[in-house]
Amino acid sequence: MEAYKKAKPSCGDTISNLPDDLLCRILSSLSTKEAALTSILSKRWSNLLLSIPILDLDDSVLLNPQKGRRKNVFFKAFVDRLLSLRVETSSPVQRVSLKCRQGGVEPDRILKWILTIVRDLGVLDLSLRVDCGIFHLPFQVFRSKTLVNLRIGTMIRLSQFPSDVISPTLNSLVLDLVEFRVEDKVRFKQILSAFPSLQNLRIHESTKWKFWNGSASSTGTLKSLTYRCDDDCSAPKPCVSFDSPSLVYLEYSDMVADKYENLKLDSLVEARIDLHMTAFQIMRKPNHIGFVSGDVTTLFNGIRNVKILCLSPDALEAIYYRGERLPVFNNLISLSLGSDKPHGSPFIFWKKLPSLLNNSPNLETLTIKGLVHYVAEGWDNLSPMSRLCFSWDDVSASMSSSAVKVLEITRYNGSCQEVKQIMHFMGKLSRLQMVRVHHKAVDEGEKSRLMRGILLLSEASKCEIQVMKETV
Repeated sequence: MEAYKKAKPSCGDTISNLPDDLLCRILSSLSTKEAALTSILSKRWSNLLLSIPILDLDDSVLLNPQKGRRKNVFFKAFVDRLLSLRVETSSPVQRVSLKCRQGGVEPDRILKWILTIVRDLGVLDLSLRVDCGIFHLPFQVFRSKTLVNLRIGTMIRLSQFPSDVISPTLNSLVLDLVEFRVEDKVRFKQILSAFPSLQNLRIHESTKWKFWNGSASSTGTLKSLTYRCDDDCSAPKPCVSFDSPSLVYLEYSDMVADKYENLKLDSLVEARIDLHMTAFQIMRKPNHIGFVSGDVTTLFNGIRNVKILCLSPDALEAIYYRGERLPVFNNLISLSLGSDKPHGSPFIFWKKLPSLLNNSPNLETLTIKGLVHYVAEGWDNLSPMSRLCFSWDDVSASMSSSAVKVLEITRYNGSCQEVKQIMHFMGKLSRLQMVRVHHKAVDEGEKSRLMRGILLLSEASKCEIQVMKETV
């Protein structure tokens, strides 16, 4: 018995014997609230709190949410004390997330925290979210020689944008529902000038929170640009231009602009396009000077050299209503149609599929997101007028001449219409080698039902069939 006691180590000794750097890595995986609780264990654990390279400061979870105003006092005192000690002990941080969403933290105090984090602690990665009313933030607080990644949001009004370099090291910038003071007249070029090493830029806007005028000009290091305006009722921009020859990735979601021009996207490899239209654009109604806005032909001519192209259902409708003629995508090897939440017109999907296949001579992978939506029973009961504009023979002919080797179907539901249409693809795509089917079965019974349809597919073709569960 005595020998057993000597051989059995205590849990406390096992943890205490771990080196400080390993303990810091463990504490970094916890919230700052949880990490702070360990400081009561001993002086060593208290000191470790000052060495954690990642801080998550969130006023909604840091302390007991039932304590109301008292909680805000605790939160402010905790952050004040923690940052002060980090400065006193010269303990820099790598990544900080600061979220003030409950109100009760004075703007001046938030500014002081940001200045301390950026200038005194040399943060590399900063995520800032302030949701307690409109928060005015001078851009000068981000002046830094160490900052690499910066995310600013939401409902923040930025001001005092400088004319010189703010951060020579910044690589990634996210502007999430922010705006600049009108008098500052900040434009795309000024942002890139302030961050000369910027490679990734994400802009999220709405009708109320916006600043981009539609001109994206970059001759420097910018490689990835994502722009999303999530309010369909916003007015179309008068003109959109992408003069960005170094851009490799473009994700563009917005109302169709009145016109597109000066599109220099020589290095573009991947484009994800989501376009929305006004009723006037759909009806091709001219304005007071006789101009019919919203032709997307120029936009697609500008991205014709991409290798990867993803089109939302709304983008397909924009092509159908406002695209005169699609260009030839000679470099395109992967085409994705649809969305994770399928919607839109099945008629337009099948109407535009032949031209997309015919104009993509080197296409290898075709992905259809949510095929079940486009083969829903009853959609093909077309009116006589619609039948004049649509032919299944055109669809079949485009498949027969297509170079597609891989067909990928998401949101597979196992319906008879889906199985029938996949069989049609497998019979007509002459070079098809593999079919990947993604499903969201939640139990064994549902999975068994889906597999019965897959079995029919495998018996009808020599193509390799892969079945996998969707993770998202």
